Amino acid sequence: MPPRLGHGLPVKPAKRSVGVPAEQGDTIVDALTANGRRLPDRPAMRHCPAERPTQVDWKVLTWAEYLLAARQIAGGLADLGIDPGGRVAILSTNRVEWHLADLGTLFNGSVTVPVYPTSAPSQVAYILGHAEVEACFVDTRAQLAKLLEIRDQLPALKRVIIADGARRAGDSFVIGLDALRGAGADRLKHHPDAVDERSHQVRPEDLATIVYTSGTSGPPKGTMLSHSNIMWALRNVTPVYDIGEGDRLLSFLPLSHIAERMMSDFLPIAVAGETWFARNLATVAEDLPACRPTVFLAVPRVWEKLREAVEGHLRAQASPVRAAVKRYADLGLRNVAFEQEGTPVSRSTLALYRALDRTLGSTLRQLLGLDRARVLITTAAPAHPELISWFHAIGLPLLQLYGQTEGCGPTAANRATHIRIGTVGTVLPGMSVTIADDDEILLKGGNVCLGYLNDPEATAELIDADGWMHTGDTGTFDADGSLRILGRKKDIIITAAGENIAPEVIEVDLTNHPLISEAVIVGEGRRYLTALLTLDPDTLTRWARQHTKLGDLEALAADPDLLAEIQAAIDQVNTKRSRAESIRKFRVLAHVLTAEDGELTPTMKVKRNIVYEHHAEVIAELYASG
Repeated sequence: MPPRLGHGLPVKPAKRSVGVPAEQGDTIVDALTANGRRLPDRPAMRHCPAERPTQVDWKVLTWAEYLLAARQIAGGLADLGIDPGGRVAILSTNRVEWHLADLGTLFNGSVTVPVYPTSAPSQVAYILGHAEVEACFVDTRAQLAKLLEIRDQLPALKRVIIADGARRAGDSFVIGLDALRGAGADRLKHHPDAVDERSHQVRPEDLATIVYTSGTSGPPKGTMLSHSNIMWALRNVTPVYDIGEGDRLLSFLPLSHIAERMMSDFLPIAVAGETWFARNLATVAEDLPACRPTVFLAVPRVWEKLREAVEGHLRAQASPVRAAVKRYADLGLRNVAFEQEGTPVSRSTLALYRALDRTLGSTLRQLLGLDRARVLITTAAPAHPELISWFHAIGLPLLQLYGQTEGCGPTAANRATHIRIGTVGTVLPGMSVTIADDDEILLKGGNVCLGYLNDPEATAELIDADGWMHTGDTGTFDADGSLRILGRKKDIIITAAGENIAPEVIEVDLTNHPLISEAVIVGEGRRYLTALLTLDPDTLTRWARQHTKLGDLEALAADPDLLAEIQAAIDQVNTKRSRAESIRKFRVLAHVLTAEDGELTPTMKVKRNIVYEHHAEVIAELYASG
């Protein structure tokens, strides 16, 4: 049987000025320069230093100020001896200074190396050493302390630039960001051509950034992305979603992840949008109503928390209000079923739903701060169809997007005019996807990376002789061309009976239960499947209060009533699967999985081998008897 092939759909003509105009140039440096000159007084970024902000507390940085800061930082880096092509790391949370450091580095013709702020010193040492980083931006003294601890392991590292606080007395290794900008401003004053010459020489094919994969197995690899990769992807994708000048985005996911980097860093520059910075991850629900983004991207866990926030708000309302909202949501789910499956819905039912949507639906969307959002994206991990359907039911159509770092972010996605819940939609414009004989998803397009840094063997495995990029994911196309992800190729479990089972789909079903935060399926070479489960602390607290239970996580993890509820959830998941795919036994772990323990990546993906290793005794007990 020949491989199945899908091609990106052609871009439809936009009804308004959207996408990346030709005048934005061919590099992200060109695009920022164009914005600074064409829209000098237009807001580029907003941030809020206040603990309890009002609308006026959000500080604005204009495009002219953004451009000036980038040029000053470029001049400062040149003053430190960082040449074009040199590697500059950023170890920081999301903030204005992250973007300034990024673009200042690119204006200098240098290469940005983002590092997750949650990284341990040993992880920072590996990335900075592997990339031969010469300078590193940090936001706080806590991050500076990590670098001082590993300084002797990094002979190439010349300087650390800190955003919060000046350098330490007598230590030329550390310089304040203000001081760096001051040196750059002086360089611009006396040698403006020298600074601008470097930015003018940045070419589309030049390396822009090295983004390290999260490393679910083995050390992370440095994915090399060019300016052309970035601009090509943005030019092909933004028209599909009608994204253009003036669109607002809220930045809160780690900028070290390609999805957030493309969405809240590069995309607003390319289309002249506006980035707002959430104060931190815990305040996203509060910051959304202030920003009221028109484009919003989040991972499934955040969408789950937003749904829980709505449900928590409703629990405090009077029973008539709760009943009305339940009626509205139920009608909405029937409408979703009608749109997805053609399930008959009467005109009167649709009319009632639309009437309630104009009142209750509008209120819920305002409560979430998403009443102006036109594009709502869930990505980075599979989202359960029930979660997506719930948001569709309240007038917030979630579009599942699929991609990977090596493809500069997006490969396929649902779109407002073609939504197939349970799939990641159709292949995006300009890209080609084929399904290999072993079901692996292969990709071609201008978004495909240059390869892995200093790793020709892994690069040859990633991009074959015919130019196809091997994603490592398995999938299949539906009859209408929508791509359905089956799981990671390396995660496929082969049981003792020779059954091939993709665990990820089963795990998504399990974590759809409010009590279960993580699920790890076990079964390689075994006669049946088992599951290691962790509990969501917030939901567990509510459950304990409702059932008048006392005790900590360890005690509750062995509570018979809770175990019975978990077993019921597993039984429900098993009803949708064959006997070989059914879970026979499970164990609730008395702790949550964390990146600090090495069981999760910085992007919260499970490191299966580490979990198996840490809980080998538990797994042995699960298989101790037939």
